[in-house]
Amino acid sequence: MEQINFAQAQTCLLMEPQHSNILGHVHGGELMKMMDNTAGIAAAKQAKGMVVTARVDEIEFHEAVKIGDVVTVQAQVCYVGKSSIQVFVRVFVDNIQDNIPSIMALSAFYTMVHLVNGKPSKVEPLNVTNPLEQELFDMGYKKYIEIQQKRQK
Repeated sequence: MEQINFAQAQTCLLMEPQHSNILGHVHGGELMKMMDNTAGIAAAKQAKGMVVTARVDEIEFHEAVKIGDVVTVQAQVCYVGKSSIQVFVRVFVDNIQDNIPSIMALSAFYTMVHLVNGKPSKVEPLNVTNPLEQELFDMGYKKYIEIQQKRQK
C-alpha cells in the first residue's frame, strides 16, 4: 500500500445529545466545526505553523448523523499554493449499536492560509512521490484553479 507523505489529521468523537437538534440529528454546524478543526490541524502540520480558514467549498451532506453515532473526521492536504493549503475533509459515521459499516456523511474542501505575524506566509510546495499523491495533488490543483477563477470574476 502506498504511503502518503502529505500532512493529514483525524478526529473521532461520539455524538451526544448536546450535539443534536430535537429530532436527534447532529447539527450541521457541530460537524462543520469538527471539520474546520481537523482541516486546521492537517494544514498546520503541512505549514509547520499557524493557519486560519479562508474558505470552505462544496460542503456536501451525504447522510444524517444521529446521537450515538461515532464520527470520524479525516482531513488530507492535497495542494499547496504560495501561502494557501487545500485540504479535502471527509466525515465518516459508524453506527456501533447496529454494527453498520462506516459511511461517508459529509465532505468539503477547506482553504487554509499560513500566517506569520498575522500576514500570509509562504508554504513549502508538496513533493509528489507516488500515484496516490499525484491523484490528491491533481484534485487539489483543480480546486485551487476553480477558486482563482471565481475570484477573478
